[in-house]
Amino acid sequence: MARNAGVAMDDDGGVQKVRNELVLSFLAVRRAIGALGFFLPLALIAYAVLWPEPLRTSISAYYYSPMREVFVGTLIAQAVFLWSYEGFRPDAGEWITDKAMARLAAVSIALVALVPTDGPDGPCTALECIAGPSLSALIHVVAAGLFFAALAVFCLVLFVRGTVDGPEKAASNRIYRICGWTIIVSIGLIGLLFATGLDDTLARLRPVFWLETAATFAFATSWAVKGDSLRPLTRAVIAASR
Repeated sequence: MARNAGVAMDDDGGVQKVRNELVLSFLAVRRAIGALGFFLPLALIAYAVLWPEPLRTSISAYYYSPMREVFVGTLIAQAVFLWSYEGFRPDAGEWITDKAMARLAAVSIALVALVPTDGPDGPCTALECIAGPSLSALIHVVAAGLFFAALAVFCLVLFVRGTVDGPEKAASNRIYRICGWTIIVSIGLIGLLFATGLDDTLARLRPVFWLETAATFAFATSWAVKGDSLRPLTRAVIAASR
C-alpha cells in the first residue's frame, strides 16, 4: 500500500513538473515577444542618434538602410516566437483563440519583413519579384495592419479572459486594455495621415515612425506583463487604483 502511494506521489510529481515546465515555456515565449517589441524601435532610434543620419519616416523604411539586417532579423524572430505560441486551449465554441491570433500575427509580420515597403530602386526580394512593386507595397501595408490588429485582439480580448480573482489580475487587465487601445488609435492615426496626405506634409516630424513606435511599445508592454517581466508596472497600477 505504501509502495503504491509512493508511485502515485511520483506520478503526481512528474505531472506537476511537466506543468511547471509548460508554464515556464509560455512565460519565456511571452517575454521574448515583448523584448523584441521593445528592442527594434530602440535600436533604430539609437542608430539615428549615434550615426549622422536623420530618423527615417517609418520603421519599415529602415529596410533600405544599414539597419536592414536588424529590422528583418527582429521581425522574423518575432514571427518564429508567435508561431510557436500555443496559448490556452479554447473552450467549445470559441473562434477567437490564442493560437489562431498568434499564427495570424506570425504570418503577417513575416510578410512585413520579406515584402518590404516602397523604397529606392534596387534588387527585389523573391516575393517582390513574384508579386511586382504595386502588389508588394499593398501586401506590406495589409500585413502590417493585420499584425497590429491581431495584437490588439490579444490585448482587448484574449489577455483579459478569465476570472478577476485579485488586484493583480484587475491591474493587468487595465494595462492590457490601455495597450490595446493605444495600438488601435496609433494605427488609426497612421491610416488618417496616409488618407489625408499629412504624412508628407508632416514628414519632417516623423509622425508615422513615432505612431508605429507607440503601437509597438504597447504590444511589447502587454506581452511583457503577460510574461510576468513587468511586475513593478503591475504593482504601480495596483497602488494607483487604491
